[in-house]
Amino acid sequence: MRQGIASLLHALFGACRAVSIVLLLAAATLTAIGSPALAERVALVIGNGAYRNTPALSNPPKDAEAIAEKLRELDFVVTVALDAKLVAMRSALKTFTAQARSAEVAVIFYAGHGLQVNGENYLIPVDANLASRSDLQAATLRASEIYASLVAAGPDLAVLVLDACRDNPFSAAISTSPGLASGSVSASAFVQRPNSAGMLIGFAAAPGAVAFDGGDGHSPFTTALLQWIDRPGLELGTMLRRVRSTVVELTRGAQVPWVEEALLREVYLYPADPAALAGSKKVASIEVALLDTIRALELPVERTVAREFYSRLTGTDGADPLPASLPGEGDKADLHDDFVRQGLIWLSIRHASDIDLFQKYLDAFPSGPFAAAAEKRIEKLREEKEHPPVEVSAGVAPDPGTLVVGETTGLEQGKSAGEVAAASVDPLPDPKPTVSQEAASAAKQPQPLEMEAKLGLGSEALAGVQALLTEAGEYSGRKDANFGPGTRKAIESLQRSAGLDATGYLDQRTLQVLVRRYAGAVLRDDQDTKRRDAVHLLAAVASKGAGARPTVLRVAAMSRNDAVHAYWRDLSLDFEARHPGYRVTIEHQPGSTYKATLLGMLGSDTPPDIMHTWGGGHLEALREAGFARDLTEEMSKGWALEFRSGALQTYTQDGRIYGVPSSVELVSLWVNTSILEKAGVAPEHLATWGGFLEAVHKLKAQGVVPIAIGGRDRWPFQFLWGNLAEQIGGRAAFEAAYSGAGEGFLSPSFVEAGQRLRELAELQPFQVDFLSADEGAAGMTFAKGGAAMVVTGNWRLNTMRWNWPGGATRMSRELRRLDFPAVSKPSDKLLTYGGADGYAVNSKAPEMAVELLRVLTSRAVQSRISELADSVPSVSGSDLSLKDPFISDVAATLLRSTYHQLYYDQALGPIAGEVLNEATMKLATGDMQGLDAARAIDRAWDQAVLSRAPVPTVPTDGHVPK
Repeated sequence: MRQGIASLLHALFGACRAVSIVLLLAAATLTAIGSPALAERVALVIGNGAYRNTPALSNPPKDAEAIAEKLRELDFVVTVALDAKLVAMRSALKTFTAQARSAEVAVIFYAGHGLQVNGENYLIPVDANLASRSDLQAATLRASEIYASLVAAGPDLAVLVLDACRDNPFSAAISTSPGLASGSVSASAFVQRPNSAGMLIGFAAAPGAVAFDGGDGHSPFTTALLQWIDRPGLELGTMLRRVRSTVVELTRGAQVPWVEEALLREVYLYPADPAALAGSKKVASIEVALLDTIRALELPVERTVAREFYSRLTGTDGADPLPASLPGEGDKADLHDDFVRQGLIWLSIRHASDIDLFQKYLDAFPSGPFAAAAEKRIEKLREEKEHPPVEVSAGVAPDPGTLVVGETTGLEQGKSAGEVAAASVDPLPDPKPTVSQEAASAAKQPQPLEMEAKLGLGSEALAGVQALLTEAGEYSGRKDANFGPGTRKAIESLQRSAGLDATGYLDQRTLQVLVRRYAGAVLRDDQDTKRRDAVHLLAAVASKGAGARPTVLRVAAMSRNDAVHAYWRDLSLDFEARHPGYRVTIEHQPGSTYKATLLGMLGSDTPPDIMHTWGGGHLEALREAGFARDLTEEMSKGWALEFRSGALQTYTQDGRIYGVPSSVELVSLWVNTSILEKAGVAPEHLATWGGFLEAVHKLKAQGVVPIAIGGRDRWPFQFLWGNLAEQIGGRAAFEAAYSGAGEGFLSPSFVEAGQRLRELAELQPFQVDFLSADEGAAGMTFAKGGAAMVVTGNWRLNTMRWNWPGGATRMSRELRRLDFPAVSKPSDKLLTYGGADGYAVNSKAPEMAVELLRVLTSRAVQSRISELADSVPSVSGSDLSLKDPFISDVAATLLRSTYHQLYYDQALGPIAGEVLNEATMKLATGDMQGLDAARAIDRAWDQAVLSRAPVPTVPTDGHVPK
């Protein structure tokens, strides 16, 4: 057995470039479900980054410290060595070996540089100076020494997980091959050992591939491991599969962790009662919660259209769980498109406070069923404007949202913003005490100067106080932090007006009054960075006391539009003014790098609180790994009804909502009516697939390119295949395949979709260079008149405007958007295909992050961004503000849609999605049949689904899969 483990370690310590190696040798908890006993656990954690003779690594010490902390939480006794020299590494290994005697769990974690040469592996201490291979023996810790310690530990279960980085600083002197090698020895000796639970080997990347180094924080693999390693009730093999899923999705498939195992039983790092875990959810599913919301709606017509919203979102008949007939409710048979459009827009805006918005609604639908409600809303808002509520006195809690400052205990415990604001202000003073009571109290209370000093305010903060006093009209001197007679009199006057003790000195109560009343105005008007920082600091101290600091809300966005960036910056400043004590930082990234960097950001010390997501497989990975907060409770209280049901579907998983859509994309058939007319093709003839093929044939016969497409990107082909599959099988076909029901992606709907795409390909409908042109170039070809049609989304409208001969005026006459051709007789239910960009909230983010997300995805914000970036808002009420006729048409179509299917490649995630894109490209080029394409996609999806993706097993016959 000893020789078998030695060979295994030699094989598994692969070559890596700047390697971060995790070795877990554990008897994790060698009991099956139902046995809660925890085994004895010891660990050695080494993290080397501060190398003297090569560029330093920032992540390994952080990786090591984070893993050590997790292991301690799992009852491990941990020995830690950070930035260790060779002597220190050997000493730590010796200590660990002594502690690990007879332990059932033994863990070794190493993060740092490592090399493999001639089958031997070397862990490199920070003082190593390697000029040639001859230096390795004396300057590094050999894998054989690690092996000896592991054998001495004698675990019942062996689990090895290796995380390899990219850059090899010693490559000039010592050549190595990339990546790590999988096992090549028999596991039979190990699994035959008495009491053995078996063996599991995990790689951060597939055999022969290198792993990502990571950004400022942790490597992608360590980041994912930290998210999953301490999940209660999660079996070890399943845990590593989920680590794999997280890494794959968030590195866009560039890194695929690999597992080989010969486990003899189920083992758990953190056993838990499955029944207790199942009952941990506190909020009802969105379906149940929405029904309660629908029942509570004031108007019968509101309940009618809300029930239609429910039906579209859930894919069920919303009438079943509700009474068949509600008093005054319209008959469901009367739910024609115009009624539904008016109703969904009304549900989206009904709680707004903008009189002009309701006037726009009345102008658009003057005699509709919701017109009377709009008129009443206008009347109520005008009355409130003419007779505003009486201002709350200083000693009473402020209105919700007027002052919510810093990170507070109330927020951490899940209290609402209003509750926290109320808690931040002391109650009204008690009735006037007696003289004896005053004397006794004065003897106990600190003096005013002492109270001010205890606040710990520096010069910038004191100058900020003077700025607030100036805004209050109490002070007109210099803001120099010098509290002379003028400042003291100003503080005293403010205190007197607020009913506080007029001492002329600051205390927490005085700061609360200053911040609540005047911080917003100063933050709006004063653009000096230091002054704004000072006011936010004062707000934090007013809320939590001395030493408090402002809370930073970090947003990871994805945009290359400078106008959008500037607008969001203004939004963040306005948000800060309304919520003193909260700073907002927004980092915009282009789409080409966002997924690759997101996991690094999540693993850093300053992870994003709000992050862009496409929904589908991307959101599923965030949710599974614990990065996405469950927003079902917030959404169920009417917020969900503001959005298009199709957009919200993309952010719904298993009856829970984990994200908020911000814009929607619709893939349509865009045609140049002038070219079609010259060829004798009427746009109406393109309503069916048969008519579409006839039009392609006619255009080809006249020397006109029928369709422009960007084949170099590959994903445009799935626009065709996905639309066809949706037309043929509808929502049910995809949901069945996604869940693994029936024949999966081998069902007739998907096979037929492939054959239909082959029919089109045989007509050779694309431009000559379609395989070398990207999607943007295809849009330009179409815009310039080089093709009669293009299948693309609304994002391509700007390209068309910039390149259309004759400009936007001529484009408005010649360009037309059509629904994708119906394969069979057009249905009365409109199905659409496209995307839904949005945002998830980090599960560890402050509560105020949800409030910020409400702002960023609000009707007003989405309407403005639509003007700046040709996006289609996900909020239904934004339709009233759309000015561009093409965007307005897309928005109206999406509101009519009974189901909006997310792009299949995004829904399936990066691995299966890439296979889908490749297969659909081969269909379009005539290199694959419909059945073969469906088979390839189904096989890839089987591998991607966690519940159907078994860990590759190490056979006991001596052969280990490569």
